[in-house]
Amino acid sequence: MEAKKRKNLIVLSIVAGALAVLLVLLLWLRTLSPSFSDFVCRYIARPYVFIVGHITSLFPLSVFEFCIVMVVLGAIALITLAIVGLVRKRGAVVLKGLVILVVCILSVFNLYSLIVGFSYYRPAAPVPQSEKKYESHEVTEMFRYFADDFNSLSAKFERDGKGNVKSPYSLSELSGKLREEYKRLGGDYYYGYTPKAKGIVNSWWLTLNNISGITFVPLGEPTVNRSTPASDVAQTMAHEMAHAKGVMREGEANFVAYYLLLSSADDYLRYCGYFSTFYSALTAVNADSSKKTDYDEIRKGMAPEIRNEIIAANKFWSEKSKQPGIAGFLNRVFEKVGDFMNDIFLKSNGAENGSGSYSDKITDGEISDTGQTNPDTGEIIYAVTYSSVQKMYFAVYEHKFSD
Repeated sequence: MEAKKRKNLIVLSIVAGALAVLLVLLLWLRTLSPSFSDFVCRYIARPYVFIVGHITSLFPLSVFEFCIVMVVLGAIALITLAIVGLVRKRGAVVLKGLVILVVCILSVFNLYSLIVGFSYYRPAAPVPQSEKKYESHEVTEMFRYFADDFNSLSAKFERDGKGNVKSPYSLSELSGKLREEYKRLGGDYYYGYTPKAKGIVNSWWLTLNNISGITFVPLGEPTVNRSTPASDVAQTMAHEMAHAKGVMREGEANFVAYYLLLSSADDYLRYCGYFSTFYSALTAVNADSSKKTDYDEIRKGMAPEIRNEIIAANKFWSEKSKQPGIAGFLNRVFEKVGDFMNDIFLKSNGAENGSGSYSDKITDGEISDTGQTNPDTGEIIYAVTYSSVQKMYFAVYEHKFSD
């Protein structure tokens, strides 16, 4: 009997070793070339998400959340059984259980690396950006249009007692709206099926960790924090859906979400697109000058409801850690630990900026002093490289008035 147990343990150990080698191989293969990673995404990950996404979309509640609960309960049970086994001096049984656990963990890691890991190394997601050269006054004209549209939209929505916009859609309805919006992207880069997004019932633990949404792609299911402010939730959901469509780099997932919202004909979606990007993109105005006259005029002309709502949305997340007592302490601990783990995870997947990669497409612009001055005004002339988000605004404007 002992020989049989020893043999089983050896077999399990070999399986664990083979899975570890396979994991290392997958981590290496994804770095070979963007084209190879893209091939894996198109012909392995895409059909996988199509099948699994259809299955998980059948359930009204989050399968991911159910799995997390089961993992937590299973971990508690395993720790209890291990302690009992050690107390009863059944070390061999505990060791076997440990090896089985390692096999299960490595299996999940291998699946994740195959279905998700290659997405971090494929070419950039195709999102419209204008490469047209614009004069300063033309940029100002564009952003006057966007500012007017943003202000006009702001006046359309019902607001709560704190002045924040109320979403006209339930999370399920919003998911349906965004799934339709994703059909506009077309092409063969994005995965063909857009899984249904769901709200997490136990959103308190997401809020505790300052997390607005999660997509565990092997389950083909985007999820969002139900407590996320209405002005942010559409962008969060669109971002998580982008992950399920094969866009894993965080800055690019945001970029895809921004484009879908800003170019939408739906008033609420477009409002949420402005809410997430407008003030960052507005810096394009007078970017080539030390005088910010037009920029200041547009910024000051924004509806006070918009400014107040942006402040409130920022406070929603930042003030959690400022709470007195155990609630604030736990939030600070979970926030720091979560950010540290996320930073390591992103850097291990090729994101040099780690947690800072969420803003990659917003901060990739550049303004530099040319060393020259305008002969008429004496004003310093600056060379401007607009950010990806700013060039996306230009593209949205061009499309809007192309007819």
